[in-house]
Amino acid sequence: MPSSSSRVSDDPNNTGESSSGGNQLNFDRKRFSFAELKLVTNDFREIIGSGGFGKVFKGRLENGNEVAVKLHSESSSQGTEQFLNEVEKLSRVHHRNLVSLVGYCKDGNHIALIYEYMEKGNLQDQLTGMAQPLSWKQRLRIAYESAQGLEYLHKMCNPPLIHRDVKTSNILLTRNLKAQVSDFGLVRAFSGTHVSTKIVGTPGYLDPYYALTSQLIERSDVYSFGVVLLEIVTGKMPICQGPQGSEHLTQFVQKRLSKGNIESILDPYMGDQYNINSIWKVAELALRCTDLPDNRPDMTQVVAELKESLSLEMSSTGTVSEASGDISSDYQRSPSDNLEIMGHIGGSNLPDYAPLIR
Repeated sequence: MPSSSSRVSDDPNNTGESSSGGNQLNFDRKRFSFAELKLVTNDFREIIGSGGFGKVFKGRLENGNEVAVKLHSESSSQGTEQFLNEVEKLSRVHHRNLVSLVGYCKDGNHIALIYEYMEKGNLQDQLTGMAQPLSWKQRLRIAYESAQGLEYLHKMCNPPLIHRDVKTSNILLTRNLKAQVSDFGLVRAFSGTHVSTKIVGTPGYLDPYYALTSQLIERSDVYSFGVVLLEIVTGKMPICQGPQGSEHLTQFVQKRLSKGNIESILDPYMGDQYNINSIWKVAELALRCTDLPDNRPDMTQVVAELKESLSLEMSSTGTVSEASGDISSDYQRSPSDNLEIMGHIGGSNLPDYAPLIR
């Protein structure tokens, strides 16, 4: 899917090849020949996106199911290792909020990944005016569902998996705006407190701690997801233009919230149907996610807080939240609560992002 952000260089991961060093793939997904892909995509007629791996084409299987075919480009910054890594990881993870891999192609020099087709594209496009504007309730549900997908990777996989490239263009949306996290080419198995690795990811979303130390931690994904939350609230890209030039979105938001002016950061395309307390909670959560590593919540905490925010939003509009189930929230933030949050924001130890802005 489209992405306006370039990637940082990658390092080799588990290739998924046999122990003998051959290219036999034993993944639990259908293997397509290149000739089959030409039929499925009607000779690669309809381009629906592009990214670091290559162009993405719309296709239709014999059973009528629509698919997205991500075809590897020779000029791609991602190689065979990332392709095999993505197939291997997606063959063993199954969650409603993770994109489903239908199959793959490894036919001579032709490499492709075949996914379920996501009619609404990606979240970045939905936020940048390429589609009908999303309401706050829709944005909040997308955030909650995406967080559930990441929580699954961190807490329910053995070993835990770190995505390493969480961003709005990697959150895909179904016809009904159900969110699924995608793009597993950089996923890394994780054990212990950290793992040393070459730095990968997308500028603006990249955890400064990881960028400066090469020490990948579970909460590096949390940082990236915090940036996603700020995008959802503001509609702005991670690197935005301020009065004195480029600044990171965290800086833009922190400056304004420290003055208690949350309305000044809201995406104007979001409309005026929202519970301001729900937005305060999400903005505060986003800044904690992008704080120093020891101050960040884990994804389980993120899911819980987004669930509470969604319940609050639903209760204020008189609707029942599917996400919150039977949970009802009488949480209401008073002006004094907002002042307490502003004090926290003003005194937080957010890293200095200036060296990372390009």
